[in-house]
Formats: sequence, structure tokens, C-alpha cells
Amino acid sequence: MKKYSLILAILMVLSFVLSACGGAGQTADSKTPSEPTKAPEISEELGNELSSFSSDVIDPDLTCTITLGNWPPDTAAASELALFEGYKATMEKQYPNVTLVPDYYSYSLSNYVPMAKGGTAPNIFQPPFTDPQLLISQNLVGDVTDALAEIGVLEKFSPSYVEMLADKNGRIYGLPRDGYVLGMHINIELFREAGLIDEEGLPIYPKTLQELAEYGQIIREKTGKAGLVFPASETYGGWLFTNIAWNFGCVGESALEYQDETGRWVCNFTSPECVAAMEYMRDLRWKYNILNADATTTDWAGAHSELGTGEAAMNFAADDSVDQPTSNKGLPIEDFALIPFPAGPEGRYALAGGTCYMFSPDITPDQARALMAYLKILGKLPFLDDDIVAGMRADYAAKKDRGAPVLPAISAWNDEEYNATKRAIIDEYCNVDMRLYNDFFDSVSEGTITLKAEEPVFAQQLYRELTAVIQRVITREGADINKALKEAQESFQEYLDDEINS
Repeated sequence: MKKYSLILAILMVLSFVLSACGGAGQTADSKTPSEPTKAPEISEELGNELSSFSSDVIDPDLTCTITLGNWPPDTAAASELALFEGYKATMEKQYPNVTLVPDYYSYSLSNYVPMAKGGTAPNIFQPPFTDPQLLISQNLVGDVTDALAEIGVLEKFSPSYVEMLADKNGRIYGLPRDGYVLGMHINIELFREAGLIDEEGLPIYPKTLQELAEYGQIIREKTGKAGLVFPASETYGGWLFTNIAWNFGCVGESALEYQDETGRWVCNFTSPECVAAMEYMRDLRWKYNILNADATTTDWAGAHSELGTGEAAMNFAADDSVDQPTSNKGLPIEDFALIPFPAGPEGRYALAGGTCYMFSPDITPDQARALMAYLKILGKLPFLDDDIVAGMRADYAAKKDRGAPVLPAISAWNDEEYNATKRAIIDEYCNVDMRLYNDFFDSVSEGTITLKAEEPVFAQQLYRELTAVIQRVITREGADINKALKEAQESFQEYLDDEINS
């Protein structure tokens, strides 16, 4: 698989959409069915967009039931629940014999596999791009190639996404939902309290990992809050650590995992570059003391919560989760910024990834057709008609309604008219000062930061091993880093040998 082609596709599309706004891969809960009701407290603007969907019947003969694992939880914002209720109502009018069952599901590989094997998986769900090839190889997802061909979408797929979402025969099992680039979220109010604000009132943010440590120390001393929230639980810590490690030189011949001349996959945690990156993690805790106190139990959602509620000033996070600390946790958008991932001593890299839609392994042809119709109404397929434009507009109206930043989008499709339309709608609903985001987007579009895909094989297990090392290093001041990394390397190498090298 050509792991860098996705990055090139993202760069090409992102450079196209960056004039929007005036230009100035989850917690793992078990499946929890819910029957949310439409919340009445939404803005007039969003209400108008929701009411503009067509009620014309498109296919009265299509008959099936589909479970919607992408449905928001019943604790979601009123605008988001109303948005999905609007999508559901439109689908039920256009396809009157298709029954839609809201079935909120928070995906993780560990909870999905038994559901797929037991026939209880939702018909549509949202895994990160690290998992499709594994799910496809284990026959845990449904083939939607024919349904996509029927609606003329196949030719609009970026080849890089086909590589990730298809089997060796070119059969497709998923659709791209969105892409992201990892950067850093910052709480400007804490920067303000620490005196890290320039003459224009903008945050003086860290451009290097060394500055991150130093600025985080200033924030701790001036505010008493954590300079950096770091989720070091489950696989989250190792996931973020890989991006730090790349910036310390864990790329190329010093990569965390690589294939040797025989094709065997080799783990390389004990390289000098990886050791230096882990020593940096130790310093963040024991030299600079900038980490949140509960790092070993903090997960992805918890990290966003700590930033949003003012318990931490910085968080490694991406452009696709800017709603988490703001609309979900109450941080005013004027006190929030998204900045580039800080450079390390050996480079400036940022993770490029994303989320896709995939489908249960037991879906029928009619269910596949219904799911494509549903995604079309959501505006997730590269078509343009009145309903799709209404869906896009409702989506961004809902973001604005609930106080989430409306930002340039990284599109998943090679369709210029579709992308231009989305760009214009984003520009219309933009609700932020783009000076707080421009450096992030410019670093991607101008190539001043190198985008890199996730580690190529068994990334989640790699992250788990590295998370365990991080936990040891930040909880034991005298922990032997070389020993811990050697043990993790031996464990992951055994895993690779069992799963892929044998």
C-alpha cells in the first residue's frame, strides 16, 4: 500500500479549500441503542435549513431496515440531534419503506469485532483509517461496490482512498468521511493569564517542542494549571508519542517499525531517536512539570475536557475535533486556537489521518442502496442537488448554532464543483477569527510541515506498547527508559512475528 498517497491527496484538496472563512481516528463504549427526540431549542437559521429538504418520494419500492451507528448520543447538543432528526425525516419521506433505527455506537476495534462476528454490529459505523484493511482482511465489513457503482461515485474516489478502503481485487468496503491533520489546541485564556499574548492580543504559541516545554512551565507557574494535557491511557499516549518521535528523527531508517530486506516487519523502539523522544516525555513530567496530574487515566475525551474547562492550556489534537473543547465543553471560540504541531530537533512532521464510514458484514444489497441514499442526504457523497446543498448548509448551521468553530474542510473527493460549493458554504457560516487558525492551515498548504501517515502495520498494538512505556516514565522519576523500550520492543516484535511475519 502506498501510504503517502493519502497525504498527497489531502494536500491537493486542502490547498483548494483554504480560502474559506475569509482566508485572513474516541472513547470505546459498548453499543448503546438510543431513541433521541428532536430538541426544540435551535436557532431560526438552522430551523430554516432543516425545513428546506425535499419531501418528494424518490424510491417507494426500496424496502429494508438500517441501523445508524453514526447517530449522535442523546447527550449531544440540541442542534446536532435536530440535524440528524432532520436527516432521518427526509430519508423517511424520500424512501417511505426504508426504516431507520438510530443506534448510537462509539467504535473501537476491540468492541466491534465480537459485534460483527455475532451479527449485532450497526449497519453503518465510523472507524479511523488505521483499521479498514484489517477489518476487510478478516471479513468483518460489508462490500458496497455495487451500490456505489449504481449511483456513479466510483470514478470520484481519490485513488489513495481506494487503496485504504478496498481489497486486493478492488472491491470497496467503505467511504471517506473526513480527513484531519494533527496540531495543537490551545486555551487562549490561560495564555493570557500567563502573559503569553502579543500586542495584537494573539497567543504567543510554541513553535518547537522545546518551546512547548518552556511555555508550559510558565503557564504552570503563573496559573497553577497544566501546561499540557497528555492522554496517557489505553492507546492514546502511544498514538501521540509517535508524532513526537517523528520530530525526533524516528523516520526512514530510524522508523518505529520497518520492513527489512526479506520483507519481515521489525520493531525499532530502541533507536537513539526513540530514546531521545521518550526522554523528552520524561522531562515534560519531571523537569518542567507541565503535564496534567491524571495523565495515565486521561483519554481522548478527557483531554478535550481539561482544555475546554481551563484545567490545561495545550492539547495535541486535530482540526476535526475543534468542537470538543468549545461547543461540547464550553470554551468560548474567541478563547480557542488551533496551531501547527511543534517542530522537533530533527524535523517538523504532523500526522495526517481521518475517519471513514464502513458497513456491517451482513448488509444486503437493498441495505447498501439505502445507506448510500442516507449518506447522500447527509452531504457525504460528491453530488450536488438542492437536498445535498441543504444538508451541507444545515451541517454548518448546526456547528455555528452550537458554538463550534466553522473552519475550512479537508474534502475526501476529487470533484471540483462539489468542493467549491462546500467552500462557499463554509465561508458563509464562518464564525471565527481566522488569525487563530491560519498558521495551522498554512503549514499544511504551503508544505512547511511534512504530513505523515500512521505507522503502517498493527498501529493500535504499537500504540498500546508505547503507552505502557510512557506511563512508567511519567509515574516513576527514575524509570530506566532503555530497559522499558527494550521490553516493549520485544513484546511488539513477538506480536508482529505471530500476526504477520510467520
